[in-house]
Amino acid sequence: MGGITSLMTTALPAVNAVAGTVAKFSDGSSTAQAQQAADERKYAYEAQKQQLEWQREDALRRQDQELQRQKEEQARRDAEAQRAREMDWLAQSQNQAADQLRSNQAADMADRQAGAQTQLAQISANAAAEERRRVDALRRTMARTRATLGASGVSAADGSGEAILLGAVNDSAVERQDADQIDQIKRQAIQQELDNARRRNLLEQAQLADRQRLEFMSKFY
Repeated sequence: MGGITSLMTTALPAVNAVAGTVAKFSDGSSTAQAQQAADERKYAYEAQKQQLEWQREDALRRQDQELQRQKEEQARRDAEAQRAREMDWLAQSQNQAADQLRSNQAADMADRQAGAQTQLAQISANAAAEERRRVDALRRTMARTRATLGASGVSAADGSGEAILLGAVNDSAVERQDADQIDQIKRQAIQQELDNARRRNLLEQAQLADRQRLEFMSKFY
């Protein structure tokens, strides 16, 4: 009995020591596992945090890209609107210049035509007056010739008297033809001047249109 008690007394501390060692080993193992689990959770948390940070940065990047795209699109629309306004302004300015040119030309042509009508009327009046003068002169010539022939005892119906009278008539007719030709030349010169003015006007309009077209193309194309 005493031996057993001694053995128990001796073995019990040893068993307790072993149990303590096992308990310490178990506690150490649990601590390591707990630390590993904590590390894994920390790693998972850090990984998740990093993933969220990447997603946030990606979202911000896409947002910045969208904002930049919107700014560029707005800038493009603003530029197109400004270009359209400038094109419209230039077109209106060019149209006004063309209208002004045509208006000035029309006024000039109206003055020219009025002057031409005055000149033609003067030519016609001079021609009528000259014709009356010729007719009166021919009548006086015919009367003087008949009187002269009668005083000379020559009848106007005779060949020589008729020839003299016919010569006076022919001279008057030739004078009329010459005057008519001169008047016709004057009328043609007046008409030619009007035609030249119209051609100059058309040429000026064409030259202005070419300059305006070149200006428009050089600014917008």
